[in-house]
Parts: sequence; structure tokens; C-alpha cells
Amino acid sequence: MPVKVVRDVSDRELATGEASAALRSSGGGQVGNLEPGVGVDPYIMTPTNAINEIGCNSKVNVLSFGIDTIYLNFHGELPENLLLLLPGAKEDAQNSPIREDLSPLPPFLGTNLLMQPKGAQHYDYLITSDDLTIKLKDPSKGLPLPPMVVRISSECLWRLGGGGWPAIDAVLAWAHEVFPKGYDVRVSSFHQCGDVQGWVPVLADLGGIVKRADTIEIYDADGEKVEEDGLEYTLAKGDAIQGVAAGRSNRLRMSIYDKSKELKKSGKEWFREIWAQNDAYTPDLPVWRVEPQYGREFLHKYRIETVEDLRAQQDALFRYALAWFSWRDRQLSDLAHPQRWPVIAAWSALVESRPMSGSLPVARVIRPKLLRLSQGAYGYLSTIMAITGETDEEAALARLLADVRRQKGVEGMRDVLRKKQQRYKEVGARVPWAGRGPLAESSDERRVSGDGLVSVHKRLHQWGDGLVWPDEQVPR
Repeated sequence: MPVKVVRDVSDRELATGEASAALRSSGGGQVGNLEPGVGVDPYIMTPTNAINEIGCNSKVNVLSFGIDTIYLNFHGELPENLLLLLPGAKEDAQNSPIREDLSPLPPFLGTNLLMQPKGAQHYDYLITSDDLTIKLKDPSKGLPLPPMVVRISSECLWRLGGGGWPAIDAVLAWAHEVFPKGYDVRVSSFHQCGDVQGWVPVLADLGGIVKRADTIEIYDADGEKVEEDGLEYTLAKGDAIQGVAAGRSNRLRMSIYDKSKELKKSGKEWFREIWAQNDAYTPDLPVWRVEPQYGREFLHKYRIETVEDLRAQQDALFRYALAWFSWRDRQLSDLAHPQRWPVIAAWSALVESRPMSGSLPVARVIRPKLLRLSQGAYGYLSTIMAITGETDEEAALARLLADVRRQKGVEGMRDVLRKKQQRYKEVGARVPWAGRGPLAESSDERRVSGDGLVSVHKRLHQWGDGLVWPDEQVPR
């Protein structure tokens, strides 16, 4: 059975949050009280988070929400005594038959950290525990990398509760022992997740996907990736699927999959205890996870740099992701535009499960075609040379400038320049002539909020409203 997946969502609605508002209003049916319960972990949803699934008798429950994985980049000066101890600890780990060699780093939450015999990905030292994976570099090598990168495990984030924030705060406190002179920390990447019960998508439902990504990955009931032919898919094994994914890991990627089945493969059966904290959880029914993954490129674009930025904007990010990739019910609408189809009940429940806090800036990438301008300017200059018989380009350019000065005057020319400089200053579209590769590769971006987009250079570059590059097409 062929299925076509729709790629259609508005840049403006994503950025301004209108897409999230539209999702909230298009779920169909009556949405119950989805506010977190009082006196319980607010990231473990209460049974009031149930709404009637459209077209069936079951209920959709958002069982839990939180940060599932996070990478933090730490910048600071590692103490000399630590740098002296690291090589010896690594050598001991290489010579030891049992991987139980302690690292010189301080314990985390009372647990010692183990030095591994090999480094990882340009980092000299790899230090691990059940909670943390830590990469350290030798500062003497001068590589342009953060001195320390920390990955907090899913188990640690969920074990401490609070949507992952107690674990993150514990790592920040522990890092003060590693960097006694202080540190700066940046969010490198992270995963959020919302776990839903009462919804099991099948192949026939894929036609309701509205997304920004160019491609989509579909996995059959055995977890095997389905061969694709454009946006048309056929499953020989039947209508069952195990997961769907779209997007890029260094930007924004959405993964939707049968988490209860994945637990059996990964061995993370402890997660059922998390779900069991919700009274609505039914052990015999499958749980599907909606998991947006935010890469460094995407976070930088929307000014999510520090942990505090993430803390303030985590709900806005989740709403953005649910609008960037939404699942809709095309059977309940006769409208031709996919974005106007009502979202399925599971999507509505996810949107309603998070408060309307935070607001992402509108990111616009402006790429004045300097190469095109240069070629155009030379085209005019060569035409003047052909008409006047001038053969020297510099002499022709000097004559051109002299003629313009006589017509406009020096002050008039400066006035024109000031106006254009102010115009490009307002939109942040100033692009250097050198230092960033060929002119054709120059790019810059501006960030504004709301509808404050200034329209410039429309005639030079037409794409949508003249200024917006879709995320997949942004030159990097």
C-alpha cells in the first residue's frame, strides 16, 4: 500500500508559535485538564492527561515527559595536579586486565569514575560511570575543543526525577570540583521525550504526517528500515510499523517509535517503573515515544546556549518540534491544505501536556548574493568600457566614480552609503568580503522576535517571502 508523506509547514507559524496554537485548537474532541498534578513529580503526568482518541474507544495518556539525554561542553582551566595524574591513570587502565581503574576525577553522587584505556573522538581521556560519560583533552595539544564534554545518561536523568533537571544541576555542582577556578558551560545537544499510551500508528496513518524534513525513515514491525522511493513507501510485511524518523541530528531530528518494544532490546526495563508512577499506565499496552533531538547547530540558531537558556525554553522547543513534525488525521477533514487537517489525539495530548512558557526568537538567514552583485557590477563596468573604448579596468572604474561624484556630489554619495549601511545594520545582513571562503558561500543570520522582519534584498534573492531559507537549505 503506497503512502505519501506531506512536507508542508509554514516558517512563520513555526517561529512565532502560531503552529503550536493551531495544534492546540485542531485536536478534535474535548481535551481534559492536562496540567501536572499537585504533590507529584510534574514530569510524570496524572490520569487527567487522558483525552478520547478520535475514532476509537481507547484513551490517550501522556505518561511522562523529560530530557532523556544531554551533552554539556565545559570550558575552563583544568588544575595542574589533575593534568599530571591523567596520563598515569590511563596507562594503568591500559595495563590492567580488569576495567576497574579509578580516574583522578572526583566521585559523582558518591560513585567513583573509571578511566578507560582509550580516548574517544579527538579526546585523550575517556572516563565513565553508569551516570556519566566524560571526555577530557590534553590542553597542550591546542585542539579547538572544549576541555571537557559530559554526557548524562538516560538512567541518571530519570532516576533523579524532575524531568532531568536535578541530574543536570548535580553535574553543574560536581563540575566546580573539576574546575576550581570556575567554568563556562554550553549545551551541545539534547533529547526530549514524551511517552504516550493509547496510540499505535500503522502504515496507513503515515499519510497524515506534515513535516519540514526532506526525507523520512520508516521501520517495519521487525525494526528493519523500509526501502524508500521518493515519498512513496510500501511494506511487504503488512501495515505494522515500529518507528518513524525525520531530520538531521546536528540540527533537528524527530524520532517516533515503540518504546516498550525498544526496552526489550536495550535492556532498560527499569523505565517501566517510571511509567508505573502514572496511575493510568497499563503494563500490557504498548507505549510510543515522541523524541525530538536538538543538535548544536539548531540550538545556536535559536540562541539556546547555556543551561539556563534551555531551562527557560524547554517547553517552547518542544512545541516547536511538535509543529515542525506533526501527525494529523486526514480522514476528518475535506480541506486540501494538510496543515489545516486536525492533529491526532496523541499529538494534541502532547501539546497540551506542556505549559505555554518561553518563546523562541524568529531566526532568519539572509544571504546577500555578493558574488552576483560583483558579477553585475563588473558587467556594467565592462559595458561602459566597451562604449567608451577604455581598456584599463581600474581607469574605467576611476572614471565611473568621478562621473557619479559630479552628478551626486561627494555628500550625496555618502548619504546613499549611510542609508544602505543602516538598512543592513538593522537586519544583521553584513557579510565580509573575505575570511569565510568564496563570496558565493558567505552567509549570516539575524534573529528577531514576532513579526519584526525587515524586507530587504527581495529582488536579489527570491525564496518564499524573499528572505527565509528553509532549515534544510540554509548554507553552512
